Amino acid sequence: MTMTFEEVKAHLKQRFPLIMVDRVLEWEPGKRIKTLKNVTGNEIQFLGHFPDFAIMPGTFIIEAIGQSASILFSCTTGKGMNPKEFMVLAIVNDMKFLVPVLPGHTMIIEVNILKMTEEAALVEGVARVEDTVVARGKLSFARKIV
Repeated sequence: MTMTFEEVKAHLKQRFPLIMVDRVLEWEPGKRIKTLKNVTGNEIQFLGHFPDFAIMPGTFIIEAIGQSASILFSCTTGKGMNPKEFMVLAIVNDMKFLVPVLPGHTMIIEVNILKMTEEAALVEGVARVEDTVVARGKLSFARKIV
């Protein structure tokens, strides 16, 4: 199954300039998701990171993995979609940034669920540019109701 950008937006609370998933390439509820993020030179974070040599900030790569996981979680459980609930990133574990991500790159993010309940999940995420792993690590997050 795939999702367009408009369908992705329907599953996320984030809005411009913090939507870090452009498309869902494939997903299996309760198991895994594969998403795509086109990195363009006109994104706002590159004004300061860095003006003379733009590099995608590691926190934004983590955000892309987290948003991918959040889409998978909401599609699997139906949770996190109500206006008063959202997914909160709780822990970033063993995150490694191996290769810089630059404007013009297309990041492919793969997230696998390691453990999931109705309220929380632990996932492992890998970001690649072409066949090169650029970042990998584990994230946990929980559903929060406001």
